Amino acid sequence: MSRRSPYKTARCVLYREHEYLLAVHSSFWGVKRRRWGLPGGQIEWGESPDVAVRRELEEELSVYVPDLIEIGAFHYKKALHMVYAAELTEPISDWDDSELLDIRWFHEDAVQSLADENALHAAYELDAIRALKQKLGR
Repeated sequence: MSRRSPYKTARCVLYREHEYLLAVHSSFWGVKRRRWGLPGGQIEWGESPDVAVRRELEEELSVYVPDLIEIGAFHYKKALHMVYAAELTEPISDWDDSELLDIRWFHEDAVQSLADENALHAAYELDAIRALKQKLGR
């Protein structure tokens, strides 16, 4: 019997060298200010978070990540969101522009600036990046 995941979404810190990929997801809520967040999305019924994040990365960015690092769960808007990380060695040549308005690679200090400007989507993106760096011993 399938169970509902305790997590609402599964997100991924995609990284290369000392850069991290953030995306602006399209919004149906009429938000005027663009906010940057981690790629990923909704976990479907009966789907595990790791399967969901791989599916979302393939749908949004046309990338497959064979190896995931579990970063952990983060709270946002009264829900838990599971975050993973994966090194991305291939360039992103295409993305689903119906789901993503923009994608960009950022250094950690630029992500800090986005946080200071309240321009991050969920406000845990920087914490997730720092948790990844700690796991990688950087």
